[in-house]
Amino acid sequence: MFEHLKEGATCPELFFSNSEYQEKNMECLDENKTAHCLIDDQNNHGFVCENILKIPKGKCPFFDNKKERMAIRQCQGKNCPSEEINSTAAVKFDGCYEEYRHDEL
Repeated sequence: MFEHLKEGATCPELFFSNSEYQEKNMECLDENKTAHCLIDDQNNHGFVCENILKIPKGKCPFFDNKKERMAIRQCQGKNCPSEEINSTAAVKFDGCYEEYRHDEL
């Protein structure tokens, strides 16, 4: 389940507050899943427990509300992954949190 962040909070900002990430990881009931802070297909930021995925260069993970799971799409903006990353590392790339128009999904 995708848990929205508080109004105005963003994933890249929370990345620097490791305590919240650790707390969310403890809430993941499946030991094989890890907390991810992602943007969803409605441009909301939030946490979800998912398996770690390999994300190709120039792509980003996001939460697909229709499929109720993490998916991968093209990175937007200037700071995008220049090599393959783990899905949990997306918070280091501002381009992964740019707002998307719905026709770009």
